[in-house]
Amino acid sequence: MPSPRELTAQQKAQWSAAASGWERWGSWFERQSGDLSDWMCDAAGVGPGSRVLDLACGPGPIAVLASQRVRPDGHVVATDLSPEMVAITVRSKLRLGLENLEVVEMDMQALTLPDRSFDATTCRFGLMFCPDPVLGAAEALRVLRQGGRYAVAVWDLPPKNPFFTAWTGALGEFMPMPPPDPTAPGIFRLAPPGELERVLRTAGFTDIVVESRPIEMTYTSLDEYWTIQTELAAPLRTAMATLAADDIGRLKAQVFESLRPYMRGDAVHLAAVPLCASASKP
Repeated sequence: MPSPRELTAQQKAQWSAAASGWERWGSWFERQSGDLSDWMCDAAGVGPGSRVLDLACGPGPIAVLASQRVRPDGHVVATDLSPEMVAITVRSKLRLGLENLEVVEMDMQALTLPDRSFDATTCRFGLMFCPDPVLGAAEALRVLRQGGRYAVAVWDLPPKNPFFTAWTGALGEFMPMPPPDPTAPGIFRLAPPGELERVLRTAGFTDIVVESRPIEMTYTSLDEYWTIQTELAAPLRTAMATLAADDIGRLKAQVFESLRPYMRGDAVHLAAVPLCASASKP
């Protein structure tokens, strides 16, 4: 098992490699995810005057929305482990003129931010990739003021998420896929019933509410699915880098075959279920 430092370095490399895809397809993902960004800001209590910390900001959609919500007197700090993701969010900040948004490269497990300095923290699809998710959540707790709110989204159980399993199942036929280590960083690390609540409670949060918020991902064609997934899914990109060109062609054909049950006409419709939680600092 790699050390926590090695696991963090792996995550940084994976998501840095996927950053250009997220810049290209980020608006597509936002449209597909419905009201998830609004839900997170609502659950964290983001409003005018709030000081907000967005962790694992990726290409910045939550940070941008929060920056607009906290005007005129609020402030948002967005952090990500990947410098490439940070650069994307900076470009969004400049394009939209968000002077109240600060963007910093930072590991969410080791925040260089003062205690009790934020009213709200958010983390969308980042906590499950922490080598130590309890530490990641505890750092979010540390920087919150008393009564501050935390909103977090991870992914629910694999059977609920053909959005992912359509390619993970096919990939297993082309490379060794040992049973996943339930304690290792990964897409479904916090999916088991009770695990997300356990992590948040162990970190020190109270008033924890966990709920599934199903969405549907729609692709206009099989080819669009392949393009988007191979650009956005960092674990898939990493795995494909080890395959020969012929194997990638056969993998693509196998993935397309696995998607047939989800097609209506030329379009592909895949269920995806974020597992969302809100919690308070006592």
